Amino acid sequence: MRLIIDDYGTYIHKKGNRLIISNHAHEKEFSADIVSQILIYKGAAITSAAIALAVEKGIDIVFFDTMGKPFARTYSCKSENTASIHRNQVKAYESQKGISFMRSIIEAKIRNQSFLLKILGKDRNNEKLRDSAEKILLLVSKLKCSKPADESRQKLMGIEGEAAKQYFSALEYVLPEETYSGVRTRQPPGDLFNALLSYGYGVLFTEAEKACILSGLDPYMGFLHADRTGKPSMVLDLMEEWRQPIVDRSIITLISKKVVQKSNIRPEGSGYYLDNFAKHKVVGSIIMRLSNMTTHKNFRHSFSSLVLQQARGVVKFIGGEIENYSPFIYGW
Repeated sequence: MRLIIDDYGTYIHKKGNRLIISNHAHEKEFSADIVSQILIYKGAAITSAAIALAVEKGIDIVFFDTMGKPFARTYSCKSENTASIHRNQVKAYESQKGISFMRSIIEAKIRNQSFLLKILGKDRNNEKLRDSAEKILLLVSKLKCSKPADESRQKLMGIEGEAAKQYFSALEYVLPEETYSGVRTRQPPGDLFNALLSYGYGVLFTEAEKACILSGLDPYMGFLHADRTGKPSMVLDLMEEWRQPIVDRSIITLISKKVVQKSNIRPEGSGYYLDNFAKHKVVGSIIMRLSNMTTHKNFRHSFSSLVLQQARGVVKFIGGEIENYSPFIYGW
């Protein structure tokens, strides 16, 4: 069970083995044995005793800012076997393993973008969407790289950028004009779709970061995304194969079914920001999607368990236990 704490003035404390959630309207109790994660948004408080209970029970606590971006989390200081994994990350970075991993996750992302457009085109009987899906898929053939890691990284990021440009342009055929400008905009988001998308990616970020920590990967030692002080590049790498199947699909559904509308954003400066209703709907939708079951390699898994499984696959790959990293490709 995930607890979402997004009401201003909410106070979290403990009583025995229970977490108590109280605010001006009500008080609820949850056994710590059934809680897996607590998502805390701005305006809420938690006691150190409640944090200690959460750490003891392996409950992940994540803190978000008003934009839905995670800025802190708590987890146990105890860790095992991470040093050897971190050394393997460093070794793989400049080797063919690193290049192979980068190529794999970008191919997965492009295929997932193509598949989502294909499904949307089929559902809407839209030939332009189906054509865009095929056009994006052609970029996969350009992903072969034999140059050193840094040169390969630049080439792969260029291909990923071209695919993203085509993908977000094609979504203009899906979303109403008043909700989407036809381009991806961030910091600040320029319309409803971009605001929802950025908020949803914040939830996905917490899942990928948790997978890094539990699998032993260093969240700040990635392969594809540039190393920069404070930038969790490995987390961003892990997110790539999950953006379309978990977040994009959920956000498109929220807009298509008019669950969230233009009235749920407010202009501020040069951007648009979600109201509390929209934020709650985004978080709820992504969490539900993470709990949904899908078939992968002939077995049924929740998307949440698959994110962790893929992180552990990276550990096995860079450690030489398996020959190739097999990314998650949805629907193929």
